[in-house]
Amino acid sequence: MHEAVQHSAVSDALTALACASLDRSAGAAIEAAKTRLAQARSYLHDDRAIATQLATLLQSQGSTATDLRVRAWTLGATLAHADAFASDAPVLAVAIAVGEATNASDVDIAAATAIGIEAAARVLAAVDSSEFRARWNVASSLGILGAVLAAARLYGLDATRARHALGVAATQAAGLAHNATHAMRAIETGKAAADAIEAALIAKHGFTSAPASIDGRRGLAALMAYRFDAASIVDGIGSHWISVS
Repeated sequence: MHEAVQHSAVSDALTALACASLDRSAGAAIEAAKTRLAQARSYLHDDRAIATQLATLLQSQGSTATDLRVRAWTLGATLAHADAFASDAPVLAVAIAVGEATNASDVDIAAATAIGIEAAARVLAAVDSSEFRARWNVASSLGILGAVLAAARLYGLDATRARHALGVAATQAAGLAHNATHAMRAIETGKAAADAIEAALIAKHGFTSAPASIDGRRGLAALMAYRFDAASIVDGIGSHWISVS
């Protein structure tokens, strides 16, 4: 059966955050994003071992060294290896990779990062529970949603395409909490960054997805979560930044 819902307040709110101009209320979030980006870049400069190993593996499977997905995957996996970056790793990796690829300004990269971190934080607030954390890798399963909105922002997608990108990313949301003490945690978190870029590019080129990708009857929350509070996503979005409050 086809998805009957034609609109979603949750998807509309998240895509509006990604596509709209930011007002003064975003100042603290953008400054925090600048700090996170500086910390991430410093760490990435100093720790190349994981990135090198993963890039070699991906290239052995047919990917090229210049593949943007490979770049994002390796950045995300490297950041996820450090607990200090794990929760934001997909967003940071996408902002850095797509920012480089699009020659975006530091201000635009920071804004995209702030949006991605905020979006992921709001979705987590909506679904958070001990049961969810016991089953899913939060950084990969929800970080992909923030990461795809960061990518949508940097690619300049309109609201319609950004909404489709969010839906494609929601379809790919995954990652098991069971891998927390294994190398797979970093790999699946990095893959979330790669999948977010793929989702944004798929939507940019005209592919579509169900409108209610998060809150629909067969959406992410219904399939993966044990509670869902839409108000945690919608209320005050764009004016109150829970990621820095």
